[in-house]
Amino acid sequence: MENNSLRYEVAQDKLQPGDYRVEAINADGDGEVFIAIFVGPEAKARAEEYAEWKNSASLAFLKMAS
Repeated sequence: MENNSLRYEVAQDKLQPGDYRVEAINADGDGEVFIAIFVGPEAKARAEEYAEWKNSASLAFLKMAS
């Protein structure tokens, strides 16, 4: 199950230049890795938007839980 305290980060794919990955590692759990890959036009912008959305959703959940 996904941990809501994960931090999602954007990185260009090392094997496929022009593709971008959004990654988060569950260091508090069993080391699960969550990855979304964006390709094509505006891949970087779409990856950044997705990461921002995931990070803001995580923060909203944490605020509600406290």
